[in-house]
Amino acid sequence: MKAPKFFRDKWFYISLVIIILLVIIAFEVVFDRLDRFTRHGDEMIVPDLIGMNYEEVQEMYKDVFHFQLVDSIYVRDFPEGAVYQQNPKKGLKMKKGRNMYIVMTTISPEIVKMPNLKNLSLRQAMVKLNSAGLNVDNLVFVDYFARNAVIGQLIDGKEVAPNDDVVKGRSVTLKVGLGNGDQTTHLPDLVGTPYREVKNLVNGASLNLGTEIFIDTDDHDSLYVSKMEPAYDAKSMAPLGSDVNVWYKSISKFDFRWYTYEKFRRDSIVERLRRIKADTEDINYVIDSFNYILSHRTFSYDSVLHIRDMEMIYERPDSIVFFDEEDLYFNDTVNDNNYFYDE
Repeated sequence: MKAPKFFRDKWFYISLVIIILLVIIAFEVVFDRLDRFTRHGDEMIVPDLIGMNYEEVQEMYKDVFHFQLVDSIYVRDFPEGAVYQQNPKKGLKMKKGRNMYIVMTTISPEIVKMPNLKNLSLRQAMVKLNSAGLNVDNLVFVDYFARNAVIGQLIDGKEVAPNDDVVKGRSVTLKVGLGNGDQTTHLPDLVGTPYREVKNLVNGASLNLGTEIFIDTDDHDSLYVSKMEPAYDAKSMAPLGSDVNVWYKSISKFDFRWYTYEKFRRDSIVERLRRIKADTEDINYVIDSFNYILSHRTFSYDSVLHIRDMEMIYERPDSIVFFDEEDLYFNDTVNDNNYFYDE
């Protein structure tokens, strides 16, 4: 059988070669355009712009980013006209030519009216201050018959009257009543709390935030409390207005999710035991057991340290009785690792 005539025609092969070349060229053009559009491989590490003059930043990185100014705010003790926030944040990978969103500081502060906080409860005063764009500085407790009632509001040691003009963002010292009865308060459990929530929780408990120790130097949004002093204990009380010192670690180095999970297990087991009216000694033992592992584990992401954490044992007497989910009870006569350490 003879091949079709066009297979014997040299122009067929010339045309085929031309078509193949055109297809190759088309693919080269398309992928080149695609690479240019997506800037494939053209990545860089986002620099830290915080604190730098915004105009200088624009000039320095004009060929790298498209800057978008999203807001201007006044920040006391921060350089005027400087970058206060950036998105994406430092250290992230970003392709050149993409948008960089900036919040910068303004030269003129925003003025707000000082609210009237007198005779409000401490919690009400904190909410009202926050709504006005102001912050709590310190709590100063004085002799007054109403516990936690606000009787004075000061800035830089001077009394501030309601409706006075105040720079937004200023911190206000509150004079608060001690009351006539017990002048102590429960400590809040701060470990695992994000940096930006700590002061509000401390002040809300009628305490002051003392020394803050930053073990890691990551962005504040990545920092959580890893230790507090005095250490948390459900039975411990602290004098009203006393200081609580805190240590911060980065969530990238301390497994706060695991820590929080263990706290949840402690609280849920204790609640169940109390609900079925278990013996107080047994309940206290569960609390002591979990508090021991919470304070002694490294909560590291490292696999070797994780195994060491899991091998940690809290010795307990043979007579302890625990209860299951159906409120039945059983005697547990061994060092029950699984009860406390199963993940």
